[in-house]
Amino acid sequence: MSVNQLEDFMDISIREHGDNKIISVSGEVDLYNVSELKNALFSLTDGSNSSVVVDMKEVNYMDSSGIGALVAGQKKMKAHNGSFALMNISDDVLNILKLATLDKFFKIYYNESELV
Repeated sequence: MSVNQLEDFMDISIREHGDNKIISVSGEVDLYNVSELKNALFSLTDGSNSSVVVDMKEVNYMDSSGIGALVAGQKKMKAHNGSFALMNISDDVLNILKLATLDKFFKIYYNESELV
């Protein structure tokens, strides 16, 4: 595996926790693979789910394209009167959100036990 393949690695899985659909993301979210995250988000934010939570416990890097995908997911859920939240955010990613004042835009859970 080349260095470029390692840099572009991201894995996405979807599971349920009560009424919440949880998208678990791991690896790096950047311009090269953000379409995978968008596809997963948009498949769950089509109005068929009342709550979507993005578990970012294993995300070690996110650029502005990843943040843009999260903002789009939040807006799409709001348009369908649904709930959208982030969970288990690393300090590095949280700092990026704070710089853009997006930490107030998203509902943020520190861990899964906070989900209702």
